[in-house]
Amino acid sequence: MLWLCLHLPHLAVELRQPPDTRPTAVLECGTRRRVLAANTPARAAGIARGLDAALAQGRLPGLKLLERSPVQERRALMALGHWAHQWSGDICLDTARWLVALEVGASLALFGGLEQLQARLFASTRTLGYTLRTGIAPTHEGAALIACSGRTASLTTRGALRAELARRPLTDLLIPDGILQGLKDAGLTSIGEVLQLPAAALARRFGPEFPDYLQRLLGERPDPRRRFRPTERYRRLLECAYPVDNAQALLFPLRRMLVELQGWLRGRDGAVDSLRLSLRHRDMPPTVIDTRLGAPERDAAIFSPLLRERLERTMLPAPVTHLVLEAARPVAPAIAQHSLFDAHATRDAQWTQLLDRLRTRLGETAVRELRLLDDHRPERAWRMQTGTNPHVTAPQDAAKTDPLPARPLWIMEPRPLRALPRLLGDPERIESGWWDGADMQRDYYIAETPEGALWWVYRDLASNTWFLHGIWA
Repeated sequence: MLWLCLHLPHLAVELRQPPDTRPTAVLECGTRRRVLAANTPARAAGIARGLDAALAQGRLPGLKLLERSPVQERRALMALGHWAHQWSGDICLDTARWLVALEVGASLALFGGLEQLQARLFASTRTLGYTLRTGIAPTHEGAALIACSGRTASLTTRGALRAELARRPLTDLLIPDGILQGLKDAGLTSIGEVLQLPAAALARRFGPEFPDYLQRLLGERPDPRRRFRPTERYRRLLECAYPVDNAQALLFPLRRMLVELQGWLRGRDGAVDSLRLSLRHRDMPPTVIDTRLGAPERDAAIFSPLLRERLERTMLPAPVTHLVLEAARPVAPAIAQHSLFDAHATRDAQWTQLLDRLRTRLGETAVRELRLLDDHRPERAWRMQTGTNPHVTAPQDAAKTDPLPARPLWIMEPRPLRALPRLLGDPERIESGWWDGADMQRDYYIAETPEGALWWVYRDLASNTWFLHGIWA
């Protein structure tokens, strides 16, 4: 196995969306008020993890202090688990240490090797807005140690892992402070010195959990862990850092949510054709924004402009406190095989995206689609509608071998003819509609006028009257 571990050292403050621009720090829960995480302006002013809250405010009087929210941290890590599912089907979450671990050994062939996988993963993480540290090792605890230390390393064998650990300081071990201080008091300074000591002696001095941790770190002992399983339906709830009364400010958290959704869809090899964004307010019903797509999609770059258009045209009745993004059960993505010389698939996708943008900007009723109906009567064989109707579909059993009869693009209301032009070819008889009371019996011809125009005319067999029904350009 090969584990790639992602550590989010500032998760408690960076999960807050929109992000705070002023120096901000999050405090630990409990009686001891110490800094747990700080944003970039606060860290630049010397506010570090573990600093006492009173000392931090004395050092930076304008520092904004917030209480930790374990519930939001758990939601953020679960969303990252859904996002990471596109890179691996074997994921573990560690909410206590803010870790997301991916078993990538089985994914290397799919993504073209470890370097290619890392490059693609890092490119995707930039859009999430988190500070990420990574570690790669053949054991879960080894990858976690490297990631949490902040000194990135890619170790693919247990021998390389042991050699790397031997020269690392004791402070890199992810162990309780009491055990760490006891090792320092014994005169030990590196992990290599600890690994040379007998496991029995370490167990007597620090308890059996410590040598067990070292054995799991080196891969000498099994390390069973609970795997993360993505949900069948996507639902992401995000709490705003403060009530937002400007729709433009909602684009920051929405961008992260859409990237997480994209990872969930790619991990399930699916797509969605509709999204629902609910904007929750305090003491008011939520504002619901439903977005329909012309074809199933799974790319955040396609979702983002559509929802941005809707947000910019949405009047907020009150400040927004929470965002909820929901997606229906995934369907098969509309992925076409690309051709070197034929760009039809690309043009079709661009047309679909353009129609989605127009529908979003102008409204659902402003863009209409032409749909075929399974009816032989020309005036009833099509319908103009504003959206996709599952009950209106094109005929599925059309003949594949017989050529279809000629039809003009310009179909008009039937007009009686005073003079009959010259008829060309044999007639086409259409006799249908007896079941709904609109029975028709017609013989259709292609006719040529003296000016050279081609008309589509028919003779009503019931009245023996000629009508003009269509014109070719």
